[in-house]
Amino acid sequence: MSSAVARGGLLSRIIWALKPKDPTTKNLYDAIVILERMINSLESSKRSLKAVVDEHAKRSKMAAQDGKTEFQAIFDEEIKHISSLMAIFEKVTYDLLRVRYRLETLTLVEEPMKMLPEVIRELQDLRPEVERIAPELTTMLNEVERKVSSIIAVSNLGTSTLTLPLPKKQVQEVQADAKTAAPAQLPPLPPTETPLPSRQGRVEKRDVAVEAPVPTNVVAQWVLDELRGSGGILDLSSFTSKFRVSKEKVFEALRYLEEKGIIKVKRY
Repeated sequence: MSSAVARGGLLSRIIWALKPKDPTTKNLYDAIVILERMINSLESSKRSLKAVVDEHAKRSKMAAQDGKTEFQAIFDEEIKHISSLMAIFEKVTYDLLRVRYRLETLTLVEEPMKMLPEVIRELQDLRPEVERIAPELTTMLNEVERKVSSIIAVSNLGTSTLTLPLPKKQVQEVQADAKTAAPAQLPPLPPTETPLPSRQGRVEKRDVAVEAPVPTNVVAQWVLDELRGSGGILDLSSFTSKFRVSKEKVFEALRYLEEKGIIKVKRY
């Protein structure tokens, strides 16, 4: 099994080196690397236990030959105990391998997010056994869960972050629409912090902040520019703060882009 793990680890590193480093793929491969370390650690511990069992078996045989039945019983009992622990090691290693190869498969499919909640549940089911046989690996298990959970978080349309694939077709159409928008409709500059002497001046400044709504095609162009620089992930909170537009306007721009076939919003 250890040789298979080594070959799988080498293969995953080669694939990782050749694939684009988008956030989802990066988190998946980070989780795979951590799982490989856990599996290798369990394999090493299992080999050590096997050596102890062999040694106890020799001692038990010697005790039986010398007629020391009490010592033989002690060694036999300890052999049974270690064998039961080794069975747990074997099961946990198998389960971690299954999760590890599932994550590798998810790096190759179009919509891996539907299977990630199941992976999280499997990792949580493994926690009691890991804490029993290898508590030092609990931190690594937590890190794997965090990596996978972060993928779910940035891929959930219901949260403040959206995951959007970026096809290259028809982008010029939106760019052309954005260029034809009237300059007067562009959003105003942020108000200066210089205090105004009169109340009337303050009222006028507030009025400037709400005038001339931003056209949807302009927001759509901003969205496309933002997605190009973030690997197809749109952080809604950061975007609305940066461009001073409402979330509703961003969703309207996303629908606009989706209707034109430029992007596809994933819904889970």
